[in-house]
Amino acid sequence: MIQDHELQFRPIAEGDLPRLWELVYKEEAPEWKKWDAPYFEHKCISWEEYYGSEPKLLAV
Repeated sequence: MIQDHELQFRPIAEGDLPRLWELVYKEEAPEWKKWDAPYFEHKCISWEEYYGSEPKLLAV
């Protein structure tokens, strides 16, 4: 973990996964994608598909 006065970086925890899925994969066209590079395709995936890849996500 890295911590500054106002900012803290830590590894991804299992409790973070629902919110990460909501922000990145839940919606077909999320608001943030309007400002993202157009050459990266966005794919909406189900919670089950996302959570099934959990070990890979937590190993990051």
